[in-house]
Amino acid sequence: MKFIILIIGLVCLVSGCAYNVQPVSTKAINIYSSYENKVPGQFAVVLDDSIRNVNREVKPVSYACSAHSYPISLSDSIAVSVKHTLDSVFESTVEQSTVPSGEAMTRLGLRGVVLVRMDDFSPRLFCSWGFWSGTCSGSTDISFGVYIRGINGTLLATSVSGSKTFDGDSGGACGGGANVLSESITRATRDALERLAERVANSPQLRPNDGK
Repeated sequence: MKFIILIIGLVCLVSGCAYNVQPVSTKAINIYSSYENKVPGQFAVVLDDSIRNVNREVKPVSYACSAHSYPISLSDSIAVSVKHTLDSVFESTVEQSTVPSGEAMTRLGLRGVVLVRMDDFSPRLFCSWGFWSGTCSGSTDISFGVYIRGINGTLLATSVSGSKTFDGDSGGACGGGANVLSESITRATRDALERLAERVANSPQLRPNDGK
């Protein structure tokens, strides 16, 4: 068995392997608000396709592990993260596939619509060989555009970004690089969503009755 594992490792080192990166869903944890209560009313949440269809293939920018690739498919992890964060700052949300008209908003009893899109997603990986083992450093930049419209017009238009780096062991045949990338993506996403949550929670335009 050990011989078979050794052979597999040698094949990966020579020919290169693809290690799938699987980020986990997260949400804003540290939200600082000047208001005691959540944003009042019910808001529709519309997540742009740029959030649901995110696929990348990362190649290390270093010589170490350069034979390997790290495919990233975020699937619904980012969408779930955004929705959980918005649930933390709005009194009530309902997810919609498209932006409802003013008439539909009135019929559904909505105060407004929150449209979120992904403006940037840039993961990177750098690895180096050590005496006993290798290390990898994953860094991710991510940004979101947020547009909130009420029945009578725009309530908030803003953008938020997050950037995080995570270091870890490269693992056998550079497989650990996938875990390093995954952690950097999760942390950068949380960083951006905390800024999103604070920007929304502290917006006076969304507080018609000043809920301080």
